Amino acid sequence: MDIAKKIEEYDEAFDFYMDRGELPDYIPHDDLLGGFLAQTIHDNPQLESQDPLWKDLLKEEVMKFIDVMLQVFQPMEEQYRKEKDFILAFLDGSLEAKRQMWFHAKNIITSDYLKEQVNISGYEELLRKTDAHDIEKKEVILTTLAKDWDKACDEEFKRKEQTALHHYRKNWEMHLRECGLSDYKEHKRIEKIVYSYPALAEIVRVIGREQPNRIDEMDEMIKKYLPILPSPPKPAVEIEEITTGQNLQHMMPVEMAIMSDHETEDLFYLKYTSQKLQLFASKPKEESKIKLDKQRMVKPRLEKGPIIVCLDTSGSMGGKPIQLAKCLLLQLLSMAKKQKRKCFLITFSVRANCLDLSRYGAWNQLNKFLENYFSGGTDGEEMLNAALKMLQSSNFAMADVLVISDFCFNTPLERTRKKMNTEHDKGTRFYGLQIDNISDCYNEILDKIWHVKIDNKLILG
Repeated sequence: MDIAKKIEEYDEAFDFYMDRGELPDYIPHDDLLGGFLAQTIHDNPQLESQDPLWKDLLKEEVMKFIDVMLQVFQPMEEQYRKEKDFILAFLDGSLEAKRQMWFHAKNIITSDYLKEQVNISGYEELLRKTDAHDIEKKEVILTTLAKDWDKACDEEFKRKEQTALHHYRKNWEMHLRECGLSDYKEHKRIEKIVYSYPALAEIVRVIGREQPNRIDEMDEMIKKYLPILPSPPKPAVEIEEITTGQNLQHMMPVEMAIMSDHETEDLFYLKYTSQKLQLFASKPKEESKIKLDKQRMVKPRLEKGPIIVCLDTSGSMGGKPIQLAKCLLLQLLSMAKKQKRKCFLITFSVRANCLDLSRYGAWNQLNKFLENYFSGGTDGEEMLNAALKMLQSSNFAMADVLVISDFCFNTPLERTRKKMNTEHDKGTRFYGLQIDNISDCYNEILDKIWHVKIDNKLILG
Protein backbone atom coordinates (compact mmCIF):
# COMPACT_ATOMS: atom_id res chain seq x y z
CA MET A 1 0.00 0.00 0.00
CA ASP A 2 1.37 3.41 -1.00
CA ILE A 3 0.19 5.45 1.99
CA ALA A 4 1.36 8.80 0.60
CA LYS A 5 -0.58 8.24 -2.63
CA LYS A 6 -3.71 7.16 -0.72
CA ILE A 7 -3.50 10.30 1.44
CA GLU A 8 -3.42 12.44 -1.72
CA GLU A 9 -6.52 10.65 -3.02
CA TYR A 10 -8.45 11.25 0.21
CA ASP A 11 -7.22 14.85 0.30
CA GLU A 12 -8.72 15.46 -3.14
CA ALA A 13 -11.85 13.50 -2.15
CA PHE A 14 -12.40 15.87 0.80
CA ASP A 15 -12.46 18.92 -1.48
CA PHE A 16 -14.57 17.05 -4.03
CA TYR A 17 -17.17 16.18 -1.39
CA MET A 18 -17.22 19.76 -0.08
CA ASP A 19 -17.96 21.01 -3.61
CA ARG A 20 -20.41 18.34 -4.82
CA GLY A 21 -21.74 16.53 -1.79
CA GLU A 22 -20.48 13.14 -2.98
CA LEU A 23 -17.28 11.16 -3.17
CA PRO A 24 -15.36 10.91 -6.48
CA ASP A 25 -15.60 7.73 -8.55
CA TYR A 26 -12.09 6.54 -7.62
CA ILE A 27 -13.21 6.02 -4.00
CA PRO A 28 -15.13 2.68 -3.88
CA HIS A 29 -18.64 2.89 -2.46
CA ASP A 30 -17.73 0.41 0.31
CA ASP A 31 -14.43 2.13 1.22
CA LEU A 32 -14.33 2.46 5.01
CA LEU A 33 -12.17 5.58 5.15
CA GLY A 34 -14.11 7.19 2.33
CA GLY A 35 -17.29 6.60 4.29
CA PHE A 36 -15.67 8.07 7.41
CA LEU A 37 -14.61 11.17 5.45
CA ALA A 38 -18.09 11.70 3.98
CA GLN A 39 -19.81 11.13 7.34
CA THR A 40 -17.50 13.59 9.10
CA ILE A 41 -18.27 16.34 6.59
CA HIS A 42 -21.98 15.49 6.72
CA ASP A 43 -21.91 15.80 10.52
CA ASN A 44 -20.41 19.31 10.27
CA PRO A 45 -22.76 21.30 7.99
CA GLN A 46 -21.58 24.55 9.58
CA LEU A 47 -18.33 24.30 7.59
CA GLU A 48 -20.00 26.00 4.63
CA SER A 49 -20.83 29.17 6.54
CA GLN A 50 -18.11 29.54 9.16
CA ASP A 51 -14.57 30.88 8.99
CA PRO A 52 -12.70 28.89 6.27
CA LEU A 53 -10.06 28.14 8.89
CA TRP A 54 -12.49 25.67 10.52
CA LYS A 55 -12.64 23.67 7.30
CA ASP A 56 -8.85 23.72 6.94
CA LEU A 57 -8.38 22.55 10.53
CA LEU A 58 -10.97 19.78 10.18
CA LYS A 59 -9.42 18.64 6.93
CA GLU A 60 -6.00 18.55 8.56
CA GLU A 61 -7.33 16.46 11.45
CA VAL A 62 -9.24 14.13 9.10
CA MET A 63 -6.12 13.55 6.98
CA LYS A 64 -3.99 12.89 10.06
CA PHE A 65 -6.58 10.37 11.28
CA ILE A 66 -6.71 8.67 7.86
CA ASP A 67 -2.91 8.54 7.83
CA VAL A 68 -2.95 6.74 11.20
CA MET A 69 -5.66 4.34 10.05
CA LEU A 70 -3.80 3.49 6.84
CA GLN A 71 -0.79 2.54 8.91
CA VAL A 72 -3.02 0.40 11.16
CA PHE A 73 -4.66 -1.22 8.12
CA GLN A 74 -1.42 -1.92 6.29
CA PRO A 75 -0.30 -5.04 8.26
CA MET A 76 -3.91 -6.30 8.20
CA GLU A 77 -4.00 -5.95 4.43
CA GLU A 78 -0.63 -7.67 4.03
CA GLN A 79 -1.83 -10.62 6.11
CA TYR A 80 -5.11 -10.68 4.21
CA ARG A 81 -3.38 -10.75 0.81
CA LYS A 82 -1.04 -13.48 1.97
CA GLU A 83 -3.95 -15.63 3.16
CA LYS A 84 -5.94 -14.99 -0.03
CA ASP A 85 -2.98 -16.15 -2.12
CA PHE A 86 -2.76 -19.35 -0.06
CA ILE A 87 -6.50 -19.99 -0.44
CA LEU A 88 -6.22 -19.51 -4.22
CA ALA A 89 -3.28 -21.93 -4.39
CA PHE A 90 -5.27 -24.45 -2.31
CA LEU A 91 -8.35 -24.04 -4.50
CA ASP A 92 -6.44 -24.43 -7.79
CA GLY A 93 -4.11 -27.17 -6.62
CA SER A 94 -4.44 -30.86 -7.39
CA LEU A 95 -5.74 -33.31 -4.79
CA GLU A 96 -2.15 -34.19 -3.89
CA ALA A 97 -1.28 -30.50 -3.51
CA LYS A 98 -4.31 -30.01 -1.26
CA ARG A 99 -3.15 -32.92 0.92
CA GLN A 100 0.28 -31.30 1.31
CA MET A 101 -1.29 -27.94 2.28
CA TRP A 102 -3.96 -29.45 4.49
CA PHE A 103 -2.10 -29.25 7.81
CA HIS A 104 -1.26 -25.55 7.37
CA ALA A 105 -4.78 -24.73 6.14
CA LYS A 106 -6.35 -26.52 9.12
CA ASN A 107 -4.17 -24.58 11.58
CA ILE A 108 -5.15 -21.21 10.06
CA ILE A 109 -8.86 -21.99 10.03
CA THR A 110 -8.87 -23.44 13.55
CA SER A 111 -7.00 -20.49 15.08
CA ASP A 112 -8.61 -17.60 13.17
CA TYR A 113 -12.23 -18.62 12.48
CA LEU A 114 -15.28 -19.67 14.46
CA LYS A 115 -17.10 -22.90 13.69
CA GLU A 116 -19.99 -20.83 12.35
CA GLN A 117 -17.65 -19.23 9.80
CA VAL A 118 -15.78 -22.33 8.60
CA ASN A 119 -16.80 -25.71 10.07
CA ILE A 120 -13.45 -27.41 9.61
CA SER A 121 -14.37 -30.37 11.83
CA GLY A 122 -17.49 -31.01 9.74
CA TYR A 123 -15.44 -31.08 6.53
CA GLU A 124 -12.95 -33.47 8.16
CA GLU A 125 -15.81 -35.78 9.08
CA LEU A 126 -17.10 -35.75 5.49
CA LEU A 127 -13.63 -36.59 4.17
CA ARG A 128 -13.31 -39.53 6.59
CA LYS A 129 -16.67 -40.94 5.47
CA THR A 130 -15.81 -40.61 1.78
CA ASP A 131 -14.45 -43.65 0.02
CA ALA A 132 -10.70 -43.39 -0.40
CA HIS A 133 -11.02 -44.06 -4.15
CA ASP A 134 -13.77 -41.46 -4.72
CA ILE A 135 -11.40 -38.70 -5.80
CA GLU A 136 -14.10 -36.60 -7.44
CA LYS A 137 -16.17 -36.36 -4.24
CA LYS A 138 -13.10 -35.42 -2.19
CA GLU A 139 -12.31 -32.66 -4.68
CA VAL A 140 -15.85 -31.31 -4.33
CA ILE A 141 -15.60 -31.31 -0.51
CA LEU A 142 -12.21 -29.55 -0.48
CA THR A 143 -13.32 -27.03 -3.12
CA THR A 144 -16.42 -26.19 -1.09
CA LEU A 145 -14.22 -25.80 2.01
CA ALA A 146 -11.91 -23.42 0.14
CA LYS A 147 -14.84 -21.29 -1.03
CA ASP A 148 -16.26 -21.06 2.51
CA TRP A 149 -12.82 -20.15 3.78
CA ASP A 150 -12.37 -17.50 1.06
CA LYS A 151 -15.71 -15.88 1.95
CA ALA A 152 -14.92 -15.97 5.68
CA CYS A 153 -11.50 -14.42 4.99
CA ASP A 154 -13.11 -11.43 3.24
CA GLU A 155 -15.66 -10.97 6.01
CA GLU A 156 -13.05 -11.26 8.77
CA PHE A 157 -10.78 -8.70 7.08
CA LYS A 158 -13.63 -6.19 6.85
CA ARG A 159 -14.62 -6.89 10.45
CA LYS A 160 -11.08 -6.23 11.72
CA GLU A 161 -10.87 -2.95 9.79
CA GLN A 162 -14.27 -1.83 11.04
CA THR A 163 -13.35 -2.69 14.65
CA ALA A 164 -10.08 -0.75 14.39
CA LEU A 165 -11.80 2.22 12.76
CA HIS A 166 -14.48 2.30 15.48
CA HIS A 167 -11.89 2.15 18.26
CA TYR A 168 -9.60 4.85 16.87
CA ARG A 169 -12.52 7.05 15.80
CA LYS A 170 -13.84 7.31 19.35
CA ASN A 171 -10.45 8.54 20.54
CA TRP A 172 -10.14 10.91 17.60
CA GLU A 173 -13.56 12.47 18.17
CA MET A 174 -12.73 12.96 21.85
CA HIS A 175 -9.47 14.68 20.89
CA LEU A 176 -11.33 16.88 18.40
CA ARG A 177 -13.84 18.00 21.04
CA GLU A 178 -11.10 18.79 23.54
CA CYS A 179 -8.58 20.45 21.22
CA GLY A 180 -10.60 21.80 18.28
CA LEU A 181 -11.37 25.21 19.74
CA SER A 182 -7.90 25.68 21.23
CA ASP A 183 -6.28 24.77 17.89
CA TYR A 184 -8.52 27.30 16.14
CA LYS A 185 -7.58 30.06 18.60
CA GLU A 186 -3.89 29.21 18.29
CA HIS A 187 -4.01 29.38 14.48
CA LYS A 188 -5.86 32.69 14.59
CA ARG A 189 -3.27 34.05 17.01
CA ILE A 190 -0.43 32.98 14.76
CA GLU A 191 -2.23 34.43 11.74
CA LYS A 192 -2.59 37.74 13.58
CA ILE A 193 1.13 37.78 14.40
CA VAL A 194 2.12 37.11 10.79
CA TYR A 195 -0.11 39.81 9.37
CA SER A 196 0.97 42.33 12.01
CA TYR A 197 4.38 42.25 10.30
CA PRO A 198 3.94 43.62 6.75
CA ALA A 199 7.15 41.90 5.64
CA LEU A 200 5.86 38.45 6.68
CA ALA A 201 2.52 39.03 5.01
CA GLU A 202 4.32 40.06 1.82
CA ILE A 203 6.47 36.91 1.91
CA VAL A 204 3.33 34.77 2.00
CA ARG A 205 1.90 36.71 -0.95
CA VAL A 206 5.10 36.59 -3.02
CA ILE A 207 5.83 32.91 -2.45
CA GLY A 208 2.12 32.19 -2.87
CA ARG A 209 2.35 34.09 -6.18
CA GLU A 210 -0.92 35.80 -5.44
CA GLN A 211 -0.11 39.14 -7.08
CA PRO A 212 -2.29 39.84 -10.13
CA ASN A 213 -0.48 39.48 -13.44
CA ARG A 214 2.86 38.96 -11.72
CA ILE A 215 5.72 38.21 -14.12
CA ASP A 216 9.38 37.65 -13.26
CA GLU A 217 11.69 38.84 -16.00
CA MET A 218 14.88 37.21 -17.15
CA ASP A 219 17.32 39.12 -19.38
CA GLU A 220 18.59 36.94 -22.17
CA MET A 221 20.94 37.45 -25.13
CA ILE A 222 19.10 36.35 -28.27
CA LYS A 223 21.17 35.54 -31.39
CA LYS A 224 19.35 35.80 -34.70
CA TYR A 225 21.00 34.35 -37.78
CA LEU A 226 19.47 35.46 -41.08
CA PRO A 227 19.67 32.96 -43.97
CA ILE A 228 21.98 33.38 -46.97
CA LEU A 229 20.52 36.22 -49.02
CA PRO A 230 21.39 37.62 -52.44
CA SER A 231 23.25 40.89 -52.44
CA PRO A 232 21.52 43.85 -54.09
CA PRO A 233 21.29 43.46 -57.91
CA LYS A 234 23.90 45.29 -59.93
CA PRO A 235 22.89 47.97 -62.43
CA ALA A 236 22.10 46.68 -65.91
CA VAL A 237 25.25 48.31 -67.38
CA GLU A 238 27.38 46.06 -65.22
CA ILE A 239 25.80 42.80 -66.48
CA GLU A 240 28.22 41.43 -69.08
CA GLU A 241 28.62 37.79 -68.10
CA ILE A 242 27.25 35.10 -70.44
CA THR A 243 25.82 31.88 -69.04
CA THR A 244 23.53 29.04 -70.14
CA GLY A 245 20.03 28.02 -69.09
CA GLN A 246 16.42 28.25 -70.25
CA ASN A 247 15.28 31.63 -68.90
CA LEU A 248 13.62 33.15 -71.97
CA GLN A 249 13.57 36.65 -70.45
CA HIS A 250 17.39 36.79 -70.41
CA MET A 251 17.91 35.04 -73.76
CA MET A 252 20.57 36.51 -76.13
CA PRO A 253 19.47 37.82 -79.58
CA VAL A 254 21.30 35.00 -81.36
CA GLU A 255 18.98 32.47 -79.75
CA MET A 256 15.99 34.52 -80.93
CA ALA A 257 17.34 34.29 -84.48
CA ILE A 258 17.70 30.49 -84.26
CA MET A 259 14.11 30.19 -83.03
CA SER A 260 12.71 32.42 -85.78
CA ASP A 261 14.29 30.42 -88.64
CA HIS A 262 12.18 27.42 -89.66
CA GLU A 263 15.27 25.37 -90.51
CA THR A 264 16.93 25.90 -87.12
CA GLU A 265 13.80 25.97 -84.95
CA ASP A 266 14.33 22.34 -83.84
CA LEU A 267 17.86 23.23 -82.64
CA PHE A 268 16.37 25.99 -80.46
CA TYR A 269 13.98 23.59 -78.75
CA LEU A 270 16.80 21.10 -78.20
CA LYS A 271 18.94 23.77 -76.51
CA TYR A 272 15.91 24.91 -74.45
CA THR A 273 15.07 21.45 -73.12
CA SER A 274 18.72 20.79 -72.31
CA GLN A 275 19.07 24.22 -70.65
CA LYS A 276 21.85 25.30 -73.01
CA LEU A 277 20.43 28.55 -74.30
CA GLN A 278 22.90 31.42 -74.12
CA LEU A 279 21.70 33.94 -71.54
CA PHE A 280 22.74 37.29 -70.16
CA ALA A 281 23.88 36.74 -66.55
CA SER A 282 21.59 38.80 -64.35
CA LYS A 283 21.78 36.67 -61.17
CA PRO A 284 24.00 38.46 -58.65
CA LYS A 285 26.56 36.64 -56.55
CA GLU A 286 25.25 35.26 -53.22
CA GLU A 287 26.61 36.61 -49.98
CA SER A 288 26.25 35.18 -46.47
CA LYS A 289 24.66 37.78 -44.28
CA ILE A 290 24.67 37.10 -40.52
CA LYS A 291 23.19 39.47 -37.98
CA LEU A 292 23.53 39.35 -34.17
CA ASP A 293 20.60 40.93 -32.39
CA LYS A 294 20.40 41.66 -28.66
CA GLN A 295 17.10 42.11 -26.91
CA ARG A 296 15.37 41.62 -23.52
CA MET A 297 13.16 38.56 -23.26
CA VAL A 298 10.34 38.30 -20.73
CA LYS A 299 10.12 34.72 -19.50
CA PRO A 300 7.08 34.08 -17.25
CA ARG A 301 7.50 31.68 -14.34
CA LEU A 302 5.41 28.64 -13.60
CA GLU A 303 2.09 29.46 -11.94
CA LYS A 304 2.88 27.41 -8.86
CA GLY A 305 5.81 25.36 -7.67
CA PRO A 306 7.37 23.68 -4.65
CA ILE A 307 8.73 25.59 -1.66
CA ILE A 308 12.01 25.06 0.19
CA VAL A 309 12.43 26.85 3.54
CA CYS A 310 15.91 27.04 5.04
CA LEU A 311 15.67 27.83 8.75
CA ASP A 312 18.70 28.96 10.75
CA THR A 313 18.76 27.06 14.06
CA SER A 314 22.04 28.42 15.42
CA GLY A 315 22.30 29.88 18.91
CA SER A 316 21.59 33.46 17.77
CA MET A 317 18.14 32.43 16.49
CA GLY A 318 16.89 30.87 19.73
CA GLY A 319 13.90 32.29 21.60
CA LYS A 320 11.67 34.89 19.96
CA PRO A 321 13.29 34.81 16.48
CA ILE A 322 12.49 31.13 16.03
CA GLN A 323 8.96 31.69 17.35
CA LEU A 324 8.40 34.29 14.65
CA ALA A 325 9.92 31.95 12.06
CA LYS A 326 7.55 29.15 13.12
CA CYS A 327 4.56 31.47 12.75
CA LEU A 328 5.62 32.23 9.18
CA LEU A 329 6.27 28.54 8.54
CA LEU A 330 2.72 27.66 9.58
CA GLN A 331 1.24 30.24 7.20
CA LEU A 332 3.43 29.05 4.33
CA LEU A 333 2.53 25.43 5.04
CA SER A 334 -1.18 26.26 5.12
CA MET A 335 -0.86 28.12 1.82
CA ALA A 336 1.15 25.27 0.25
CA LYS A 337 -1.49 22.70 1.19
CA LYS A 338 -4.29 24.79 -0.29
CA GLN A 339 -2.33 25.17 -3.52
CA LYS A 340 -1.26 21.49 -3.59
CA ARG A 341 2.41 22.49 -3.46
CA LYS A 342 5.21 20.50 -1.88
CA CYS A 343 6.99 22.12 1.05
CA PHE A 344 10.40 21.09 2.43
CA LEU A 345 12.18 22.39 5.53
CA ILE A 346 15.96 22.46 5.91
CA THR A 347 17.29 23.46 9.32
CA PHE A 348 20.92 24.40 9.56
CA SER A 349 23.48 25.34 12.17
CA VAL A 350 26.53 23.11 12.37
CA ARG A 351 24.96 20.68 9.89
CA ALA A 352 21.83 20.55 7.77
CA ASN A 353 18.73 18.48 8.68
CA CYS A 354 15.64 18.02 6.53
CA LEU A 355 11.90 17.49 7.08
CA ASP A 356 9.22 17.04 4.43
CA LEU A 357 6.42 19.36 5.56
CA SER A 358 4.14 18.16 2.76
CA ARG A 359 3.31 15.02 4.73
CA TYR A 360 0.29 15.27 7.02
CA GLY A 361 1.25 15.44 10.66
CA ALA A 362 4.65 16.98 9.84
CA TRP A 363 3.75 20.18 11.68
CA ASN A 364 3.26 18.18 14.86
CA GLN A 365 6.76 16.78 14.37
CA LEU A 366 8.27 20.23 14.01
CA ASN A 367 8.67 21.02 17.70
CA LYS A 368 10.51 17.74 18.26
CA PHE A 369 12.49 18.29 15.08
CA LEU A 370 13.75 21.65 16.36
CA GLU A 371 14.58 20.52 19.90
CA ASN A 372 18.11 21.25 21.12
CA TYR A 373 19.21 22.73 17.82
CA PHE A 374 19.75 26.27 19.01
CA SER A 375 23.44 26.22 19.82
CA GLY A 376 26.71 26.84 18.05
CA GLY A 377 27.37 28.85 14.92
CA THR A 378 26.00 28.71 11.41
CA ASP A 379 27.34 26.95 8.33
CA GLY A 380 25.52 28.89 5.65
CA GLU A 381 27.49 27.18 2.90
CA GLU A 382 26.17 23.75 3.86
CA MET A 383 22.64 25.16 4.09
CA LEU A 384 22.76 26.58 0.55
CA ASN A 385 24.25 23.37 -0.84
CA ALA A 386 21.50 21.33 0.85
CA ALA A 387 18.91 23.55 -0.87
CA LEU A 388 20.74 23.26 -4.21
CA LYS A 389 20.77 19.48 -3.85
CA MET A 390 17.00 19.50 -3.30
CA LEU A 391 16.57 21.60 -6.45
CA GLN A 392 18.18 18.78 -8.45
CA SER A 393 15.34 16.39 -7.55
CA SER A 394 12.31 16.19 -9.83
CA ASN A 395 9.90 17.05 -6.98
CA PHE A 396 11.60 20.34 -6.09
CA ALA A 397 12.97 21.64 -9.40
CA MET A 398 12.38 25.39 -9.91
CA ALA A 399 11.22 25.81 -6.30
CA ASP A 400 10.91 29.04 -4.35
CA VAL A 401 13.72 29.04 -1.75
CA LEU A 402 13.27 31.09 1.43
CA VAL A 403 16.15 31.52 3.91
CA ILE A 404 15.09 32.56 7.43
CA SER A 405 18.09 33.76 9.47
CA ASP A 406 19.90 36.71 10.96
CA PHE A 407 22.48 36.14 8.17
CA CYS A 408 25.41 36.28 10.57
CA PHE A 409 27.55 34.11 8.30
CA ASN A 410 29.79 34.52 5.28
CA THR A 411 28.52 34.97 1.75
CA PRO A 412 28.61 31.81 -0.41
CA LEU A 413 31.70 30.64 -2.24
CA GLU A 414 32.04 31.40 -5.94
CA ARG A 415 31.22 27.84 -7.00
CA THR A 416 28.03 27.99 -4.90
CA ARG A 417 27.10 31.34 -6.46
CA LYS A 418 27.46 29.80 -9.91
CA LYS A 419 25.15 26.92 -8.95
CA MET A 420 22.60 29.41 -7.62
CA ASN A 421 22.76 31.38 -10.87
CA THR A 422 22.24 28.18 -12.86
CA GLU A 423 19.11 27.32 -10.84
CA HIS A 424 17.93 30.92 -11.09
CA ASP A 425 18.11 30.73 -14.89
CA LYS A 426 15.87 27.64 -14.74
CA GLY A 427 13.19 29.52 -12.78
CA THR A 428 14.16 29.23 -9.10
CA ARG A 429 13.89 32.34 -6.93
CA PHE A 430 15.93 32.85 -3.76
CA TYR A 431 14.37 34.95 -0.99
CA GLY A 432 15.42 35.83 2.55
CA LEU A 433 13.87 36.90 5.85
CA GLN A 434 16.48 38.64 8.00
CA ILE A 435 15.49 38.83 11.68
CA ASP A 436 16.97 41.39 14.12
CA ASN A 437 19.99 42.23 11.97
CA ILE A 438 20.62 45.01 9.45
CA SER A 439 23.66 43.68 7.55
CA ASP A 440 23.29 43.88 3.78
CA CYS A 441 25.83 41.29 2.64
CA TYR A 442 23.13 39.10 1.05
CA ASN A 443 21.14 41.88 -0.63
CA GLU A 444 22.89 41.32 -3.98
CA ILE A 445 22.87 37.52 -3.67
CA LEU A 446 19.16 36.85 -3.10
CA ASP A 447 16.34 38.03 -5.37
CA LYS A 448 14.71 39.80 -2.44
CA ILE A 449 15.37 39.99 1.27
CA TRP A 450 12.98 41.28 3.94
CA HIS A 451 14.19 42.75 7.25
CA VAL A 452 12.17 42.37 10.46
CA LYS A 453 12.75 43.78 13.92
CA ILE A 454 10.80 41.73 16.44
CA ASP A 455 7.97 43.41 18.33
CA ASN A 456 8.16 41.72 21.73
CA LYS A 457 4.50 42.13 22.66
CA LEU A 458 3.29 40.13 19.66
CA ILE A 459 5.47 37.06 19.97
CA LEU A 460 4.15 33.84 21.48
CA GLY A 461 5.29 33.11 24.98
